[in-house]
Amino acid sequence: MTIKKYARVLRNAALSFLIGWFLMMTCMVTWVWADDRYFTMEQIIVDAQVLPDASMQVTERLTIEFSGQWNGFFVKIPQDGSPVTDVQVRENGRPYEFNPGTEYGPPGTFLVKSEVDGMVVDWSINARDQVRTFELSYRVENAVQIHTDVAELYRKFINEDNGNEFSYLQVNLTLPPGAEQFKQGEDIRIWGHGPLTGVIEFAGPDKVVLEVSDLPAYTFMEGRVVMPVSLFAGAPKEAYTNKPALEQILAEEQKWADQANRQRTLARVENGIGAGIIAVALLTVFLLWRKYGRKHPTVFDGDYYRELPADYSPAELSVLWNFQAMNTNDLTATIMDLARRKFLSLEEATVQAKKLFGSKEVATFRINFLPPPEPTSLRKPEEAVLRPHEAKLIDFLKKEVGGGKDYIYLTDIEEYAKEYGADFLDFWSTWTTGIIGRCEKYNFFDNNGRMLLFTVLTGIVLAVLGFIMALNIGTIGWATFIAGLIILIVPLFFRRRSVTGQEDYVRWQAFKRFLEHFSEMERHEIPSLNIWEHYLVYAVTLGVAKEVIRQLEVVFPNLQDGDYRFGYGWMRYRSGRSDMLALANTFEGIGSSLERAMQSAEKAVSKSSSGSGGGGGFSVGGGGGRGGSSYGGR
Repeated sequence: MTIKKYARVLRNAALSFLIGWFLMMTCMVTWVWADDRYFTMEQIIVDAQVLPDASMQVTERLTIEFSGQWNGFFVKIPQDGSPVTDVQVRENGRPYEFNPGTEYGPPGTFLVKSEVDGMVVDWSINARDQVRTFELSYRVENAVQIHTDVAELYRKFINEDNGNEFSYLQVNLTLPPGAEQFKQGEDIRIWGHGPLTGVIEFAGPDKVVLEVSDLPAYTFMEGRVVMPVSLFAGAPKEAYTNKPALEQILAEEQKWADQANRQRTLARVENGIGAGIIAVALLTVFLLWRKYGRKHPTVFDGDYYRELPADYSPAELSVLWNFQAMNTNDLTATIMDLARRKFLSLEEATVQAKKLFGSKEVATFRINFLPPPEPTSLRKPEEAVLRPHEAKLIDFLKKEVGGGKDYIYLTDIEEYAKEYGADFLDFWSTWTTGIIGRCEKYNFFDNNGRMLLFTVLTGIVLAVLGFIMALNIGTIGWATFIAGLIILIVPLFFRRRSVTGQEDYVRWQAFKRFLEHFSEMERHEIPSLNIWEHYLVYAVTLGVAKEVIRQLEVVFPNLQDGDYRFGYGWMRYRSGRSDMLALANTFEGIGSSLERAMQSAEKAVSKSSSGSGGGGGFSVGGGGGRGGSSYGGR
């Protein structure tokens, strides 16, 4: 196995790993959402008013996106010695009707169920693939505890038993009348507990706001406020604890604040390490690019090149020009070049093409297979020798498509591709692979085998290790995983021509610019007309054939004058013309026909199956027939 083939094996191995990883993740996602029925908590806005009687009036505005059909929604509220009363449910200002029973009522009704550890408010809805906003209001009795030194509101707004993620959560807490007279941070103190991304702050003389974005599932969120006892003159005796609490509260909060700050410091360290890991991966990729991906400098720096830069065939040029990504233009250019060299001849023709109903006369081209030309009949005697890929193409067209006849029509290639799609694509694969393999002698491209070995092995090891680490060390693990993917994926796209390949490439670029602009040049700078037959087949590969043909009419307006006629002997037209319009049509017609043939072959292969049923696709096992459809839901 050559180094370049080894490199291709490594590249394919890396791509296979990525495809496998993608499919695995896709399957996981598909499994998670297989029910096709879920809801997303877009946001919750809680307005809570602390009252002088130590109670709290709460209104929760819940915005929920439903996917699939849903018939109900519920909220469970722990009571913990603080009874919940005056429950109401609204939607768009419209109140839901209380259902005193225990069975679910129709949409627009709600019921309240008592459980050992709390209360469940459940309301009936009819929601399918839509966003709905509900208001749940209730009163929490004895929400505030009155100690001998301070009054304390210590309330969980989201319980750790909640299994849903929240995109956004905000609690607007209004303190009792008179709170504005006291000093914030001394007389009134506030703390928030939950994810480290949460924020609690004073939003006014008597306002406190708690905010959390992207609250994970099974994560609580709570607020703690200590206030002067004098704000709760109307509190019932049940609210009093008859013991001091401030010193203990301050000690607890200091301890928890220290823990949180240590976690924040650790998170910053982890983030820094993670960023460093990714930075190292990017630096590695950059250094690899400098060594294996950056274009080589060239000696030639001219704007135009007025002769063929090298003696490659049009198909071999495509390997250099398109980084081995060959296309049907290469077939067109090869056929045209073989006609120019008198191995073939082309002539306009019409055939009867089969249609759905009957047949129709269509314009096409006839390809005539000629005896090998005498070397003396060509401008360059060496052009009488077929290259292996040229001989293979003639052999395929004559024997496989034409059945051994001395001619075929372009429509025959299309019909062959439709009927024998797999065989056509197999020829295309072996034909292009053979050309690419034979071009190794030209040393078009740098050998990146060692680089690919390093990146594939390093990338896979880091990606797998990072994924395992992410289960325990989230940030550093995911950073390692991402670094592995960067090292694995990015260098796969490093494509660099060799020193000689790049030198040839820039000359071909200059030659292409010459083909695009030669009509603007002085007449003495333009090659003679007979040279352009040779140039034109390379213009097909370079994608500028039509531009060249249009300019030839301008530069050589009297093509029919004299003994020389463009394309004489290898292009014949029913009209007897040999003008540029006919020539352009020839190139375009051949290219279009071969493109249709390729599409027909791919389509034929993709359909497959039948079993004498007359159709295409499907097959592999049956389910017994009858009936259909199976879904889930409540």
